[in-house]
Amino acid sequence: MVLILTLGLILLVLASAGKLHAEDHSKGQMRYRTGLKLLKDQSQNGITDHAKDNIWFSMAAHDGHEGALFHLGASYEKGQSVEKGLRLSAHFYCLVATRHHVAAQYNLAVMMASGKGVKHDPGKALTLILIAKRNTGLKPNARLRLNQFQTATKGMLNNAQISSTKWQVEKLFGTRI
Repeated sequence: MVLILTLGLILLVLASAGKLHAEDHSKGQMRYRTGLKLLKDQSQNGITDHAKDNIWFSMAAHDGHEGALFHLGASYEKGQSVEKGLRLSAHFYCLVATRHHVAAQYNLAVMMASGKGVKHDPGKALTLILIAKRNTGLKPNARLRLNQFQTATKGMLNNAQISSTKWQVEKLFGTRI
């Protein structure tokens, strides 16, 4: 009897934890959409102060929303209603790039290739681009842009570095890129 009650209590706690996680996700989505609506309204009215939408994006990012993390990275990269901070921008891009967000992977690769906000590392930039190409699927415009940047990045590396990078990514994903 005690075992059944204990198991029931554990199941109840697990179920409520799942519900709380779902509520956090929906809160994050709602906050992100509010930020997007403010951003759209402000841009239509010619307003360049993005402080209000950044507040909503910050709350959604706290809830783990990928789009909000990306928008904060872009805001810090451009200095939109926040003090320009390339290191902080790279931090936000890195957080969302690990979740397979192609635009964040691209932006972080550009920062690594140029050494802005992060250590100059063309090898890691090429790695990110190859991973982004895997994540982008069949979107032709994204693939074209990634291919162009890949070509530019390869110009910064020797053949051994390029081969090593490709091998690492192929080993990670199990297919040729």
